[in-house]
Amino acid sequence: MNLRSRLIALFSAITAPAVLAAGRALVWAGAPASAAAVLALLPTIAGATDTEFLTGATETVKRWASDLWLELPEQVFWNQYMGKDANSIIQTKQDLEGQPGDKITFTLARQLSGAAVTGDSTLEGNEEAISFYSDDVTIDQYRNAVRLKGKLSERRTAFSQRQTAKTLLKDWLADLIDDSIFTALSTSPTATRAVYGGDATSTATIEATDYLTLALITKAKTKARKATPQIFPVKIDGGDYFLLVVSPDVIHDLKTADPAWAQAQREAQARGNSNPLFSGAEGIWDGVVIRSSVRVSVATNWGAGTNLNGAENLFLGRQAGAFAWGAKPSWTEKSFDYANKVGYSIAAIFGVTKAVFNSVDHGMLTVRTARSSN
Repeated sequence: MNLRSRLIALFSAITAPAVLAAGRALVWAGAPASAAAVLALLPTIAGATDTEFLTGATETVKRWASDLWLELPEQVFWNQYMGKDANSIIQTKQDLEGQPGDKITFTLARQLSGAAVTGDSTLEGNEEAISFYSDDVTIDQYRNAVRLKGKLSERRTAFSQRQTAKTLLKDWLADLIDDSIFTALSTSPTATRAVYGGDATSTATIEATDYLTLALITKAKTKARKATPQIFPVKIDGGDYFLLVVSPDVIHDLKTADPAWAQAQREAQARGNSNPLFSGAEGIWDGVVIRSSVRVSVATNWGAGTNLNGAENLFLGRQAGAFAWGAKPSWTEKSFDYANKVGYSIAAIFGVTKAVFNSVDHGMLTVRTARSSN
């Protein structure tokens, strides 16, 4: 292949049509095929304009949105107790995700309890009716946004204001989800679903030393198993477990006021548990995993003198609450003022409720105890 043919082949492989035409004209016109003549075309051939993905590019948005959903559950207290099946403390519903509507109704079929028909006694006409009860959860949209001052302001900090904005929005949404679940579960318990410290029978009869004890935890578990309808534990690796979420003051009182606590935890730790359900646990007693959170509802007006500190601790079994997604967390990036400013928003559509069937809390008890103030 002669030089002219090789140049045409080169231009055909790497140049745009307009540049290719110029190259052909140069070669076919009989101009000297010098290096200078070829190099004169190369800046255009090589592409002088860089290919760049800006912050707002679609590809960047998809990556950040994916990271948001992967990272956000790790920051939610309740994440390890949420699941799609009935063996979850908070059962998630996704029926409305991508579908019209703002409310999900879910139905409970109570266990049959009728007596058996024996021998040759007639069964026809003595069938037991199934009892159905319903509850519902309504979803809403929750959003927040941050807008940065501008490019000059961004240059004044050693950290990335944009990444900080994204991180803070993610933290905000995780906190909102946790707050929503705690608020739903902390609504006033139905009459038969409360347990009290000491010998109290109401918040008015709570005394200053009616702290949480190991004996009270066992009492709550016994009440849950004997309740009508029964509160069922979560099945983990062949074992049955309940979850007790207490305030920081309450776990402090348990550790310092109950002498049996230390020995009980030494024995529990020797057995070891690797399941995620146990992550972050303060300890385990009698099949009850104990965790603490500052979001547990507290009071300062209990006791006969309405002046005692108290806590509404949450004793939870399967399907204590329902969480419905309308749309998973998403984010939007927007520029303002001729692209000098940038803003980020985060949004999610969800709803949560404590499961209540036939006016009875379905999968939980409220353990009301006195607490110290530390």
